[in-house]
Amino acid sequence: MANVQISSKTRYVLVAEKIESMIMKGEWLPGQRLPTLEELAARFLVSRAVVREACSVLVGAGLIEIRHGDGIYVKSFSLDSFLRPIHAAILLAASDARALLEVGMWLEGGIVEQATQRRRRQDCDFLSETLFMMEASREDAGRMTECERQFHVTLSECAGNEVAANLLRILYQPLTGVMNLLLMDETFRDEMITLHRALYDSIVVQDGESAKRYIQLYRRRAVDAMRNVK
Repeated sequence: MANVQISSKTRYVLVAEKIESMIMKGEWLPGQRLPTLEELAARFLVSRAVVREACSVLVGAGLIEIRHGDGIYVKSFSLDSFLRPIHAAILLAASDARALLEVGMWLEGGIVEQATQRRRRQDCDFLSETLFMMEASREDAGRMTECERQFHVTLSECAGNEVAANLLRILYQPLTGVMNLLLMDETFRDEMITLHRALYDSIVVQDGESAKRYIQLYRRRAVDAMRNVK
């Protein structure tokens, strides 16, 4: 099969959709093992990290399962699989953006202290790299939004709760355009970077209370900024 070029926009979602389509067309059957992450990355011309995140979405949608030490397998179909679309979040109206931001605040407020205690050195390194990219992308709202999403999804993964991580991925889908709009404001961009730097520093020293405070300050700031959007 020829390699497939994937657009740079929300790559992991597009990869997940492509894999879902191939499963639905019968190219991969229930119980069949999928190609490895490396092979899928080469096929879709993306990184292994993008494929891994796409697979996490498909696991959450009930289409595949990851058997550690064995591989990725197509799950047996059920009615529930067809009732849980990958893009479940797009069913939410844009007018609910503030409510979604508040849900994110509640969700992350409940897991950030645990994530702070469980984070590993490699997690801190990845968060640091993502923060650096966020700071370097000040003039690119789309790139900053992607860095912000990756930072928070990684933070949820540090807590060891894949359900929470998948919930955040779903929440971020309808919020992408909203965040791009908010990041057009220079003041909000500066505050976003400052609060994420403080959040990162709290994670490094494993200060869960401070980390929770900074993440809630950031989410409240985003909610307040939304009130000023016409």
